[in-house]
Amino acid sequence: MKNFNSKRIVYILYILTLLSVFILTSCAGIRLKTIPPPSPTAKLRVYVLPLTGHGKWDNPHEEFVDKTIRRVEKFLNKTGIYEVAAKSDVQAVLGDHSPAKWEIERNGWAFARDIGKALHADYVIIIERVNERSSLAGNDFFFIIKILNTETGKVFEAWSMTDRADRSERDRQNRIVMATYRDAFFSARHDMLETAIKKSESRSLQNKNIVPVQAPAEAPAADEEKPQIKTPVPGKTESAARQDKKVAAIRSPAGITAKAEPKPKVGTSEAKQPGEEAFKVEDKSPVMLEEAVLSGGARLVIYDLESPENIKTVALILTEVLREELFRLKRFTLVNRETLQQILGEMTLQQAGLIDEKQAVKTGKGLAASQVVTGKLGMLGKTYILQAKRIDVETFATLGFASTKFVQGQEEDVLSRLPGLAKSLAGLQH
Repeated sequence: MKNFNSKRIVYILYILTLLSVFILTSCAGIRLKTIPPPSPTAKLRVYVLPLTGHGKWDNPHEEFVDKTIRRVEKFLNKTGIYEVAAKSDVQAVLGDHSPAKWEIERNGWAFARDIGKALHADYVIIIERVNERSSLAGNDFFFIIKILNTETGKVFEAWSMTDRADRSERDRQNRIVMATYRDAFFSARHDMLETAIKKSESRSLQNKNIVPVQAPAEAPAADEEKPQIKTPVPGKTESAARQDKKVAAIRSPAGITAKAEPKPKVGTSEAKQPGEEAFKVEDKSPVMLEEAVLSGGARLVIYDLESPENIKTVALILTEVLREELFRLKRFTLVNRETLQQILGEMTLQQAGLIDEKQAVKTGKGLAASQVVTGKLGMLGKTYILQAKRIDVETFATLGFASTKFVQGQEEDVLSRLPGLAKSLAGLQH
């Protein structure tokens, strides 16, 4: 009997050895081809990799891959932060081979990193679906997003659990997917900001023709933006009228002074600007889960921080983080970013990325918002300077102002300051 057991153990070990050799040989047989590097850009280049976990599914893996890549690529491109590796590039690197899930995730996602590097990607965004049997004789559907840094191997993860009803309703499922992405992005924000700054500074060194960027200029004073209409106000004393003209100076940490503008006097009127009616649109897009805030808050439009092209990705990442921090305060109802982009696209300003303060306020009013947040990210030498302010769309008064500065290597420090900046913008601290 002992002899029989010994033979059995030897046989099992032999089978395991053969299986190990087969696995190693299979991995070694996958030869990743090289492709020329893409055109230099400050955007974060990503490889979108959908995976199907265990469980039974109504739609096959190939269909899931195709739909996921199309939807996610469309969304990521709209953020302005990412450049998604094209399908043709992926095929050029992998050839006809379609890696299995076990190949991708073994050794700390080493093969996923190798594919990402071959595609010249900064990150691999892994999107996985898992179907597990629940204790209530039903199924739990897990949706997992991992953001993998191809250089360092760091992994940032978020997940959500859905039911069959969620999966059958496309709009609801899309909202869940986007909310999961937001959580994953927020966990990776420090890493992405650091990568974006490195890329922007490396690109600046390579391109000697880039003109040095000045610090954001202070917005023009109220009397420069709007001519005052001197209409007598019944029952208003001269001293009260003078009080209306006072401007409160708000001193920023960077030593830059912004001015809050006076509210228009009661009884005054302003002529409508040409084309103003064109921006009066109704926001019919669904409110994202991450944007669902307590009712009764002011409706707020948050514009992307204006910046030079070489640091645009840095500005967009900071905008997204600031947006999240303002959302977490639960004092505002945020206008859907997709709706804002659609309106800006119709104004043919989206491509240029430029919108002045007066136009921002007008567009915000057209979106039924009562307040807007505008801001700038500029550079003075090697120092990044961020400024933002919250404006009332009816009175054009500055309701909140925030400013900070940082240099490369202080990414974690500046991100830790953004919750305080959000509170300053919301008027919760001075």
